[in-house]
Amino acid sequence: MLYLTACVVVHLAVGVLPPAVLNTRPSAARVVTRISGAMMIAIGGYLLVERLAG
Repeated sequence: MLYLTACVVVHLAVGVLPPAVLNTRPSAARVVTRISGAMMIAIGGYLLVERLAG
């Protein structure tokens, strides 16, 4: 359930941010990209651990 919640949060954050803001602020776009990437890696790690443990 945790990974589903994390996916929803990341996708909502990326989808809600208007492209105009990200185009005018490249630093904001980089931050969003890095946070999204880190969250996806964390979710993948969690799923791997969950699968190996169970």
